[in-house]
Amino acid sequence: MRFNGRCTVWHKTDEGYITLHYPCWWQDTEAVNISKSGKTDVDTAAVYLPLAAEVAKSDYIAKGDIAFEIADSVTNLLKAASPLKVTTVARKDYGSEHMRHTEVTAR
Repeated sequence: MRFNGRCTVWHKTDEGYITLHYPCWWQDTEAVNISKSGKTDVDTAAVYLPLAAEVAKSDYIAKGDIAFEIADSVTNLLKAASPLKVTTVARKDYGSEHMRHTEVTAR
């Protein structure tokens, strides 16, 4: 997998959040779901990370290397870095070693 940049993941553990940095392929996406009750936003980014990346649904992710540690509340992170919240994580561990990756969508 070829990567076009770097990203930061705030991964939730039992002790709190840890900050992780990975090479990534970041692709901004733009779409809208129309339902009977009105317009609904959908995912705004598709991010491809190395297969070994520690990331889970409901973690936070942002483009670039961001040196921000979550000390007590996620609110400070949301104000400082405007990260996206991970909505899906799919491990793609098939094919050649160069094709294997973790696919993440976020909004």
